[in-house]
Amino acid sequence: MKKLYLALVLPCVLSSFPALAEQSGLQPQTQGDVSFVSGGVGIDEQNTLRAMQSDYNVSLLFSVQGTGEYLSDVKVTITDTSGNVYLDTVADGPKLFANLKAGRYIVTANQDGRVVRKTATVGGKHRTSLSFTWPQG
Repeated sequence: MKKLYLALVLPCVLSSFPALAEQSGLQPQTQGDVSFVSGGVGIDEQNTLRAMQSDYNVSLLFSVQGTGEYLSDVKVTITDTSGNVYLDTVADGPKLFANLKAGRYIVTANQDGRVVRKTATVGGKHRTSLSFTWPQG
């Protein structure tokens, strides 16, 4: 009986994720070969992103050091080590998820002229998470 219940309920739950994305206003986007989504302002967007996170292999988080304050409107550029641009966007919230091909990338986050750069290695089923923090003020 339990297996039958799961067989009936699971497809309904899985099919509701696109509806959650539309309901919260989050829309996955594509730039070249990179698909990405950003947001996380408000509980609805946070829940939607949590449900979508496993679809992406790179996760970025933007915050102010020591305050618990999260940032949006952060300009994000992702390049390979040769300088080829794969993503150039502005995050709609404190989280940005992206799908990148296997390789080594430089992720640049610019918040009001304050730039932080980090290196990300993407490969296989490994997920890469980077946190970008800026000092107060």
